[in-house]
Amino acid sequence: MLVLNIIGCGRAGGSVASALARTGLVTIGQVLNRSPSSTHRAVARLGAGDAVETIGAFSRPDVWLIATPDDSIGLMAQELAARRPGLSGQAVFHLSGRYGPGVLATAGDRGAETAAVHPVRSMPVHSTDVDQFRDTICIAEGSDAALRALRSPFEASGACWKEVKDLNRGLYHAALAIVSNVTKGVVWKAQKWLEQAGLEPEVAAQASHSLLSITAADLNREGARQSITGPVVRGDTSTVEAHLGALQSLGAHDTDVYRILALTVLDLANERGNLDDQTLRRFDELLGGGKS
Repeated sequence: MLVLNIIGCGRAGGSVASALARTGLVTIGQVLNRSPSSTHRAVARLGAGDAVETIGAFSRPDVWLIATPDDSIGLMAQELAARRPGLSGQAVFHLSGRYGPGVLATAGDRGAETAAVHPVRSMPVHSTDVDQFRDTICIAEGSDAALRALRSPFEASGACWKEVKDLNRGLYHAALAIVSNVTKGVVWKAQKWLEQAGLEPEVAAQASHSLLSITAADLNREGARQSITGPVVRGDTSTVEAHLGALQSLGAHDTDVYRILALTVLDLANERGNLDDQTLRRFDELLGGGKS
């Protein structure tokens, strides 16, 4: 059984640690957060492990998880290397999508095997429900030894383990942020438009969330190219023109949001080959696709 020490046991770290511990392949060793009170709360949520107050107070584990905010991962790796110079035979990994294993290089210089394992899911709250982690795609990059150590407990948790090399982290993380965070922002904006149109807030939320669930099912079943619908794909330029006219009363920002999103749909429709040249030119005029 692997002993796991955790530096930064918040929502992501706590959720992943809980999922791994419930496999029976990992036991929680010790936990360190920014303050003693936060550390004790994290241990209480996990229902396992012991609180420590400094990196120097940790006992030797098999695996270290650094689950601090992204910009602190490298600093924590440096401190770990400084305070724990004998890291040979131990794995150190983080959960960030923004950074690869290179951010842990100082720990690697001290003999640690390093990895980045990014669960492709949002974690808005700490969860100890192992089923919530099931089927989560985990993008893993790192040394062979680190990946061997981590793969079994992640797969036992129900995660879908995918190993990669030389990932373009900026592009990768931008793509996932669009799917997760920007989707939520778009739904929120749509709800505001529905309220402006005359729906009560509760009805606007129900309508948008229901449509989002149906859309997600369509994506899972057919993919974006085959399931895309609506006035842009149909070449209905008059409807798009009416949308823009209605949005003008809300201000330039809302109109810009619509234009940018509609241009993305237009790219998809164009790739699928739905539209003739005349329709494409008209959409270009309406949506400003030719602007520099």
